[in-house]
Amino acid sequence: MKQKSMSELEQEVMIIVWKCKSCSVRDIMVKLTNKKLAYTTVATILQRLYKKEIVTRKSQGISFIYSPKIAKETYTKRFAQAFIRKFFSSFTDTAIVSFAQSINTLPPNKKSYLLKLLKEKHESK
Repeated sequence: MKQKSMSELEQEVMIIVWKCKSCSVRDIMVKLTNKKLAYTTVATILQRLYKKEIVTRKSQGISFIYSPKIAKETYTKRFAQAFIRKFFSSFTDTAIVSFAQSINTLPPNKKSYLLKLLKEKHESK
């Protein structure tokens, strides 16, 4: 399944949908406290997420209730895999060197975790 990307605003809305599990446009507007968006803007964003098959919706009176169609972890994993495939195929050795150099910029616990995962994947082949 091809992973559909989300805009920054779609990501913000989706984070709320993932947390709420089931919400209306109004529910999302209440939680978007740092942004002053029109009702129609939020409704349009949810419509886009619905067309991208990232959320489901069911009619409730004159409005819709939206729920995640895909788990946050699943979306994140697919997005990261697609990004890495494209990045490494486009930039080959330069991408590998850049990735290796950027490991040192991670917080120590994240760096250890990443190196551990890489080692486990390497040893399982």
